[in-house]
Amino acid sequence: MRRVLFILIIVIAANKLHAQRPETGAWLAVQAPVNFSKHWQWHNDAGYRTLGTSAEPLQYLYRTGARYNFNKQWSTAAGIAFFYTRTSFLKTNNEFGHEFRFWEEANRLKQISSKTQWQLRLRTEQRFFAATSGKAKYTAYRFRFRTGVTQKLNDKWDLQLADEYMQQYANQKFSFDQNRVMLSGVYHLNSSTQLQGGYMWLKWPKEHQHILTISFIKKISLHGA
Repeated sequence: MRRVLFILIIVIAANKLHAQRPETGAWLAVQAPVNFSKHWQWHNDAGYRTLGTSAEPLQYLYRTGARYNFNKQWSTAAGIAFFYTRTSFLKTNNEFGHEFRFWEEANRLKQISSKTQWQLRLRTEQRFFAATSGKAKYTAYRFRFRTGVTQKLNDKWDLQLADEYMQQYANQKFSFDQNRVMLSGVYHLNSSTQLQGGYMWLKWPKEHQHILTISFIKKISLHGA
């Protein structure tokens, strides 16, 4: 009997450890904003996030919306997003939960010097999670505050340091959701195309992750400027 209990404890502990959030991961993104005029822009970005160091997907996402640029310093945007997230961290689990979002944001961009730029962003999200096999549907409201500095190194390279803090209201509770600290290098292939790569330290309420980030950004202009 003791041997059976011991084996059960080992199996449960092993499954729990295997189901924990991986300490590493990779976030791959493509952004393709389309400028209709000097004021109006169609926001587009898609992402693929891996399960640990494997190529297995943890999450797919697509975000779209409209952005209005008041001037070179201020802009606002709003739109919708679709997220598909694996319901556990087990590779054998092929169930993905569906999330639909409304999002809104305000941005402030300040030129500190000829080579240094400061960015500030406040984003709100209304998150609608569909029911899964292990969880009922629910709604959450998240508030995100991001600040960052971009330093121009030369005509081709920039260095960017940013932090984003998030609080969320869900299940009648307002609490810390996550914090992201990001360090990235930005390579300008040309005036409208960028390749970004970097490191992100992602802090959750009880865990943390080390994330490799790679983003391809292509700005499309339909008004000739």
